[in-house]
Formats: sequence, C-alpha cells, structure tokens
Amino acid sequence: MSGRTGDLIALYSEGTFDEHIQELADYLARPLSEEERAAFVKPFVTALLPDESKKTFEEDAGRRKAVLDLVVGRVSGLGEGTDKRYEVEGFFNLLVAHVLDSYPDPSAPLSSLTKSICSAHRSSTIKYRLLSNIFNALPHSSPLRPRTFSELLKLASDNEELDVLHLHKAEVDKWLEEWEIDTEERAQFCKDIADALVKASQPVKAYPYLILRAQLLPSNSPNATKAIVEAITDGLRLASVFSFEPILALPNITMVRDHPLFKLVKVFLRGGLAEWKAWLESHEAELSTAGLDKNAVERKVRLVSLTALASNNIGKEISYAEIARALDVAESEVESWVIQGMCFYFCLFLKAKSSILAIRAKLVLGKLNQPAQTFVVIRSTTRQFTPGDWEVLEDKLEKWKEAILGVLSVVSAARKKSAGAGAAGGPQVNGVQPVAA
Repeated sequence: MSGRTGDLIALYSEGTFDEHIQELADYLARPLSEEERAAFVKPFVTALLPDESKKTFEEDAGRRKAVLDLVVGRVSGLGEGTDKRYEVEGFFNLLVAHVLDSYPDPSAPLSSLTKSICSAHRSSTIKYRLLSNIFNALPHSSPLRPRTFSELLKLASDNEELDVLHLHKAEVDKWLEEWEIDTEERAQFCKDIADALVKASQPVKAYPYLILRAQLLPSNSPNATKAIVEAITDGLRLASVFSFEPILALPNITMVRDHPLFKLVKVFLRGGLAEWKAWLESHEAELSTAGLDKNAVERKVRLVSLTALASNNIGKEISYAEIARALDVAESEVESWVIQGMCFYFCLFLKAKSSILAIRAKLVLGKLNQPAQTFVVIRSTTRQFTPGDWEVLEDKLEKWKEAILGVLSVVSAARKKSAGAGAAGGPQVNGVQPVAA
C-alpha cells in the first residue's frame, strides 16, 4: 500500500466542469433504456444551466457542490454499463477529484462512495484499486485516510486476501505521525490491523501493533489498561516471543502492576520454574480467563530458564544434571529440550570417540557433548538487558580491543623486521640474493 498520488488514472482529464458532469451522468445512465436515460440525465442538464449570478462553475464552489451532490447521490455500485476496468476507475477518479476540490469537508460524499464500492457485486481487485486511489488522492494529513484504509482493510480481510495490502509497520508508523486524528483513533487503527492479521492467521505480525496501541493510549484513556493486558496476553501466547522488555517499557505499565498476568511477565523477566509454580498456585484460573494454554506457557518458562542459565555460563560447560535441575526435567530430556525448544538449525558431527551436536539456536549457540553429558555455551541472549549486562559488555569490548591492539603490535613488529632484513641483504629474486659480477 503506497501513500503516493501518482497512481491515479486521469481519464476525462480535459474539459470544463460542465463537460465532466455530463460525462459522469452519461456513465451512470449507460445501463438504462433510451427513454429512461433521457429522464435520468434531465436533472443534471437543468443543474448545469446558467443561474442569475452568471458565474461559471469554476468560480462558484457552492454550485459545483450542489451538482456533485446530485452525482454522488445517484452512484450505486460501480456502474453496470461497462466491464472495462479503466472506465470504472476513470469515473471514480474524476468524481473523487472534483469532490476533493469542491467540498470543504468531503467526508460525507467520500463515505457514500466507499460504501457503494464495497457493496458492489464486482471483483475484489477493482474494489481494492478504487479504494487505494481514494486513499492516495487524499492529503497525507487527512483524517479521512484512516477511514478509507479501514474500509480497504475490512474488505481484504473479509475476502481473506490481506496480503494484497502489503502492510509494513514502518509505513503504518509514518501514517500515524501524518494523520490529524486523535490518540484513540490511532490506537483503534492499530487494533483493527492486529485483528485483521490474527484473522489471517498471522498473529506474530499482529503483536507489534498491539504493543504500539498500548504505547499510544494515555493513562486517562478508558482503553489503556485493556490495551496493555491484551498486549501482555498476546506476548505470553506467542511461541516465538521470549523478550518482554517491550512490555516493560510501556509508558503506563504501572497501571497493571497488580494484574496477575503482569506478575507472570515478571517470572519471565527474573524468575524460573519455582516462581512459575508459585504463580500457578495463586493464579492458575487466570490462564483460562485469558485463553492461555498452561503447557505452552510452561514450555516458554523452561526455555527462558535455560537461556538464563546459559547467559551466566558463556564460554563454559554446563552439565546435563545442572540443566535438568534448572528446567525441572529428567536428564534424559535435556537434549530434547535444547534441540526441539531452541534450535532452528543443527548439524550432527560424528567423531571417533564422541558425537558433538553443534547447535545454532534462536536463543543460544553452543555444543552438546553427548559422551561427557555437557553443554558448552558459546553465545546466549539475555532476558533483560540490565546495567550489569552493560558492564559485562564494556569489559568484553575492552578485552577485545586489547587483543586487537596486541595482534596489530605483533604484525607491525614483524613487518619492521622483514623490512630491515630486506634492506641489509639487498634485493632478492625469488628468495635468492643475486651475486655481483
């Protein structure tokens, strides 16, 4: 979906206002019989007659608006007299252009036109095109843009063709900054997109819009608490969401500090299996109320517990026994948890005396040493980036800097030594010093 206006087809682009109205009236009258057509266009002919002021339509916005009201009122569907897309598109583009030029507030006529487009018994492709053209024709700051796009979104969602909109959150962010609408409308727009994505079986793409909705709503909004809880619930439900820092960073997160689901988020941020079980004792019914699956949430708790253990042991070996205690599982299940829970890619390398499973995971990177029953941690994410993590990062960067400087020093010394040896021995050809004649 583009915000550009250059995609419009300018059919009937030449001529006066009177001629354009005649063209529009003739288009609407096409499916009628000759007798019916004459009766249909008569009010338009009358409306185009000169009035006492003798002003042209170009000079009189009020008269233009009155005539356009007549045209818009007669639009039902997309026109039954043609199957040619360019004619349908040209009719609506011309009419919309005149509406935007003649109405101080074009919301009523545009609302009427979008309803006619959406309810027409024609292919969805031409409807998408017409609504997109209206959206693109509107000024970037117009409050009618979100309303038009919402109609387009509903149409695509109802037809299970949401992908035709090519939604990108960066573009939606830009629109929300441009549109002159209030915060509640911005938040509702985000909710509409999220609902459409969930309906299209794309809940992962919907989640950022729920976060954005919760960010937008101020504390005095009647929907603020509900928006935060819905974002938390979605984050807990999604199997791919392990970081809850975006939730913690919400400006009004303190509004739900006593909510059971926020307490569960804190388990993900700083707790483990013990804290999860303690939470369950008091709030298990909350899972059903929120539509959350207990086993799925528990699985995520185990995965973040493994991540926390790994992040504290980077570059070290962790025994299967230690992992089993942290995850509250049998040692025989450790490999299964590490592999099935966190790996998107893995390779098995067979060696003479051992099998080493090299794991490239979403949350950790390491090696499972099956004979030694250990997991060597190479890299791990953190659940929450704290000031302590910044200090560790600073220390690692400083050591890396010292190591690089040491390597550069060795290379520089070697180059100087090589240059000195070459100068003392004179030029060489293929490593052999030439003999003077």
